[in-house]
Amino acid sequence: MKHTLLKNTIMSALFISAAISCLPTLAEAQQPAQESIVHVTGYAQQQVVPDTALITVGAETTETDASEARQKNNLIMQQITNSLKNMGINKMDIRTNGFTVSPNYDNGKNRKIISYTVSNALRIKITDFDLISNVINTSETAGANQIYGVQFLTEHSDVVKDSLIKEAVQNGRRAAEAAALAAGGTLGKVKEINVSGNSPSYGSNFAMNSSLISVKRADYTPIESGSNTVSESVDITFYLQ
Repeated sequence: MKHTLLKNTIMSALFISAAISCLPTLAEAQQPAQESIVHVTGYAQQQVVPDTALITVGAETTETDASEARQKNNLIMQQITNSLKNMGINKMDIRTNGFTVSPNYDNGKNRKIISYTVSNALRIKITDFDLISNVINTSETAGANQIYGVQFLTEHSDVVKDSLIKEAVQNGRRAAEAAALAAGGTLGKVKEINVSGNSPSYGSNFAMNSSLISVKRADYTPIESGSNTVSESVDITFYLQ
């Protein structure tokens, strides 16, 4: 009788243990089901004509005395600024882009200072590209001996960017729908979206020291603005159903 009772007790314990082992743990029961997602990148770009040009001109002067070099440079830069204003450039569109005073040394062991070079540069902002050649030539006539180049950019491209973002999102959604269909599911709501854009500026190859320009050069300096590429990309994460 006792043997039978012990046997039944052991069998019952084994049965309960086996049943418990088949049940999920508390941590497993509380863990939410893993959500299915798909991550895509949408992209769109458009060629845009630039609307702004930045022209950088300047002067370098060298004298044995730093003060004399600076005074000489100041005079040239004031002449350039006044000439640009006289041709109709707004003073708010003219700003200093760089100013340095650098000592020049001899080749001896003692590194003796023999002179000083003062460099000053102005950046002129214009939206009428027909003035680019006149700005360069007027600056040279006023004493500029450094023409650092012309940079083109698109400042007013908000409408274009908004349109490209919409197009990029649509492209991303199409890719996500195709992936969801191939996986045997359907596309759900957006979980996350990140937008990044690129509106680069670019410069012309026109840069020179005016002291090297031939006296016979033409007064008109041809500068072509070309076009600028504005792009937008979006990283989107969708839920899958």
